[in-house]
Amino acid sequence: MWHVYTMRIEDEIQQKDFKDDYRRLLVNLLFTNNWVNQQVMPFFRAHGLTLQQHNVLSILRGQHPEPVCFGDIQCRMADRSSNVTRLIDKLIEKGYATRDICQANRRMIEVRLTEKGLQKLEEVDEDMPALYQRFHNLSHEEAVLVSNMLDKLRG
Repeated sequence: MWHVYTMRIEDEIQQKDFKDDYRRLLVNLLFTNNWVNQQVMPFFRAHGLTLQQHNVLSILRGQHPEPVCFGDIQCRMADRSSNVTRLIDKLIEKGYATRDICQANRRMIEVRLTEKGLQKLEEVDEDMPALYQRFHNLSHEEAVLVSNMLDKLRG
């Protein structure tokens, strides 16, 4: 069952119509990306983090207590254009991560989550339901459908 949506993209950007549905899709994706960022960025800022810093901490938590190689972090980032060196420097500065040279291969850098970083993630996790609530104007089935369609779009 489809829910009524609040406003079509044409109404949001005050445009009569699009030349074709693929142009409409592109504009809608770009507009929606900005809307999502407006929901997400203040949430993480309230926790003293950026979305990208949270992404790195989550990657580190996935391997905790084992280290994650610098290159693996870069490959697993949601925003691959992020400056991972700067992100890790900031997380070290905040006491959320450590960086060491790998003993087996001195050209590799290993990054670990600290106890303080783990506590920060747990604090963020407690508030996540409030962030997810902003997306509950979609039913569970619609959320799965949209997610699957986005996977398909990326090929």
